[in-house]
Amino acid sequence: MPVTTDQPAPYAPASAVLDLIDRHRSRGLPPVIDADVLARAGVSDSLIPRTLQSMKVLDLLTEDGRPSEVFEGIRLAPTHEYEQRLAQWLNAAYADALTYVDPATDDEVAIRDAFRKYIPTGQQGRMVTLFMGLFTAAGVMPQRQKSQVPAKPKNATPRLGAIKARAPSPTPPTKNPPMVTNPSGVGQASGLPAALAGLLATLPPEGGSWPQERRDKFLNTFAVVLDYTYPVGNPPAEKDTADSQ
Repeated sequence: MPVTTDQPAPYAPASAVLDLIDRHRSRGLPPVIDADVLARAGVSDSLIPRTLQSMKVLDLLTEDGRPSEVFEGIRLAPTHEYEQRLAQWLNAAYADALTYVDPATDDEVAIRDAFRKYIPTGQQGRMVTLFMGLFTAAGVMPQRQKSQVPAKPKNATPRLGAIKARAPSPTPPTKNPPMVTNPSGVGQASGLPAALAGLLATLPPEGGSWPQERRDKFLNTFAVVLDYTYPVGNPPAEKDTADSQ
């Protein structure tokens, strides 16, 4: 029987309905499908009543819980005809709604408006979700795209502020000798860039030791700081001193 506004519309999760269709196609369901069958098929207790109701309203089950001719036709459909058979079933089941909306072209707002007269009113959001999920599985409705935050390139050079934030911060020593800050005045005497000199200043004193984890962090940070300070590229050509004399 088609979904109409004068009777409760289906609002089970599309995944529950599609899982049962797939189960019936792959291994078959019992001659009578009731709450116990759905529970053994993995449908949660809270979803069993609405799933049974939805499968009956959508003409997959008869009133006494037996697979309908439509359900058997979907089960027997060859793989290359599966989506087409789903579309035929849905076009008949949702014939009333399809007079107002086209799932192939309309968006969720238009579909939501088409369901505003269906009952129960408080479940209209779930009706729309089921409708969209089933028509998407049938290849009629395009897959909805989720908004994504652009991913940061893996090899992107971080800003100097980010480099400083990644530098390992000194931790209270345990059995290891304490770290010393800039023991040899690196940077002032050598003319190294401040970021690189500051990182080198966190090295333990000569002959000292440090934990493996801190050493690994230092090496990783050093590579980032080095690439930032001295970008890889061809150095400018130097003039031949012999020619200039």
